[in-house]
Amino acid sequence: MCEIKPVSNTSGSGFGLVSDSAGQARRSPMEMVCDILSVVSVGPTKPTHILYKANMSWKVLSAYLDYLTSSGILDKSDQEGGKRSTYALTLKGRNILRLYEGLKGSLNGTISLEESDGLKHLVEGAKAIGPRAAVSAW
Repeated sequence: MCEIKPVSNTSGSGFGLVSDSAGQARRSPMEMVCDILSVVSVGPTKPTHILYKANMSWKVLSAYLDYLTSSGILDKSDQEGGKRSTYALTLKGRNILRLYEGLKGSLNGTISLEESDGLKHLVEGAKAIGPRAAVSAW
């Protein structure tokens, strides 16, 4: 499942990149799927081109491609005896990409703490809570 968290990022969208425990930004599974769909939306695309343009490792990309083809979101065409494959969006894939882009556009900036005075005021006015005292049942 995807989790949208209010985050600060340089893209200006106000959501999307989430920091992991090491402080590195990472994409949600939904964003990774939509990055793949965006690359493939221009026409039939080879896996290597998807790999570079969607900025993914081969292991991650191949798992997503298997899932997307088995779900009917992408169509895989084998050429030269199965050695070369290309991927194209199905109607279902186009609809998903269109919905994602519409949602992203309509939420643009609405979840950003920098752009929301109400949220910024709440965050600034919040009091820090210290650690709770240890309570033992014994």
